[in-house]
Amino acid sequence: GFDDSAWPSANALGVPPCTPWNNLIERPIPQWKDYGLRDYTNATELPKISDGQPIIAKLPYNAQVTPYLKIEGPAGQLVQLATDHSGIAESVRAEYVTRDGVQEYESLGWMNGHEVHYTIPAGFKIHALKFRETGYDTEFTGTFECDDPFLNTLRQKSLRTLYITMRDTYMDCPDRERAQWWGDLVNEMGEAFYALDPRANALTLKGILELANWQRSDNTLYSPIPAGNRDIELPTQMLNSVGYYGFWTYYLYSGDLDTIRQVYPAVKRYLSVWQIGPDGLVAPRKLRRIWGDWGENIDMPILFNTWFYLALKGQKLMAEALGETDDLPEITARMQSIEQNFNKTFWTGDEYRSPDHKDQTDDRANALAVLAGLAKPDQYEAIRKVLMTQEHSSPYMEKYVGEALYQMGFADDAIARTKKRFAPMVESPHTTLRELFNNRGTFNHAWSGGTLTLLSQYAAGISPTSPGYATYQILPQMGPLKHIKTIVPSVKGEIPLELRNDPDAFSLNLVSPKDTTATIGIPKPTDRKIETVTINDKIVWENGEIVANADGVAFAGEDANYLIFRLPPGTWEIAAKFSVK
Repeated sequence: GFDDSAWPSANALGVPPCTPWNNLIERPIPQWKDYGLRDYTNATELPKISDGQPIIAKLPYNAQVTPYLKIEGPAGQLVQLATDHSGIAESVRAEYVTRDGVQEYESLGWMNGHEVHYTIPAGFKIHALKFRETGYDTEFTGTFECDDPFLNTLRQKSLRTLYITMRDTYMDCPDRERAQWWGDLVNEMGEAFYALDPRANALTLKGILELANWQRSDNTLYSPIPAGNRDIELPTQMLNSVGYYGFWTYYLYSGDLDTIRQVYPAVKRYLSVWQIGPDGLVAPRKLRRIWGDWGENIDMPILFNTWFYLALKGQKLMAEALGETDDLPEITARMQSIEQNFNKTFWTGDEYRSPDHKDQTDDRANALAVLAGLAKPDQYEAIRKVLMTQEHSSPYMEKYVGEALYQMGFADDAIARTKKRFAPMVESPHTTLRELFNNRGTFNHAWSGGTLTLLSQYAAGISPTSPGYATYQILPQMGPLKHIKTIVPSVKGEIPLELRNDPDAFSLNLVSPKDTTATIGIPKPTDRKIETVTINDKIVWENGEIVANADGVAFAGEDANYLIFRLPPGTWEIAAKFSVK
């Protein structure tokens, strides 16, 4: 019934790309997922009439929420809405000024926390208090369960932390800075590949293009991007981003070569900023800020060389995939220079330490030497001692320390270190992980969730061996675990897997999606021998040799750790029986 007859008619300004619309770009990510208005977990305990004191409404977990109220009272009164996290670095809160009578209001500036705090003037009738959770539109299709409740809780908190740091970009944290720091994104991306359906890949793709498109004229990269009030290159984060664990990992898990083709020139330009010095190692650069990690005892010369080597490794793999063969000689020469000079400069015989580093031994530096492949197997026992005694890394770098232990074959140590370092976070009532150890930093930093990746990639052993999961491997390192049940949401389809490791037997049940080839390894016990192997109830291995073939299965040999078979798509039940040597 509103009379709009006095309104002027709209003017037709034209169809894009005319002014003022200019070039419109399709939104690269889905619209937010709206979970609808929901009751708080303590809804039955909330008052019906306000006494003017804060009302604490409890959320089921730390979430991105818009608080809702339906109240009745006089006009001109102030209602305050906040969360238990709103006081962290003056995070988001809201105010509402009432009108007379019954009224509803939903504060559309999303906030997060474990509780929503309403301060409603005394005497107001409260008809309803609710919340609406929104977030990135993806499903938690990846799962992981094992017989260790601690690890299950840590993974669940990692997943919740991952999801709360996703919206229009991956972010540092929802409390203090909703900004796309790329060191965080590398860890978050790795977790998403094992926890979320492939729609999450679009958020990573968006971040990759933004990092490349914000490259400066001097070829340097920086984050957070899109940029606002910060434009400082954090060199180790940038090397991590464009290299093996960043852009290359995205391609390996997604199979999206078009994006790699689009950003490869930016990678090449950025790595040209870095030079090899007269000593054959990375030459120092004049930087506004040198950041290797939070914490102390950071051995920067080793970190610069290992991160640069991993960036070159990623560039080389991308160049080969793209057919950029003219770039390979220079990339290879730079890698070989570091290979020839790294150990003689930094290896002391017991640990990696740069000559001018006088502080305690850096666990991060020793771990990255392993991950870069610059450390050799005969050094592993010494490095193992370092990683089991030195604990300086932040939760961001702890992922790489744990990965180094797995890559060296020390699964028991990887799990033991994880349980020791993350115990306060697992025992905390919070449903998300903190930024730093020792109960410091914000309450939700997904860079702390690297264990989620490691449990699926190494404990269960699932990872792609060619882009887009055309081929993949299952090489379990269960350590002390006896049972693992997991689903990996690959771009080829879900990969359900169940593992059991008993004293006298090992079993692996797998559903392998179409258009894939799986390489599976049956772990060889150190104190027993494999007596028989059956595949789908048919004995294929007995007394040290192949005795029969299962349909489509190929024996691919053995190494010190595994009997190896290759499987086509299908449902597979594999069992090995052990006997005393």
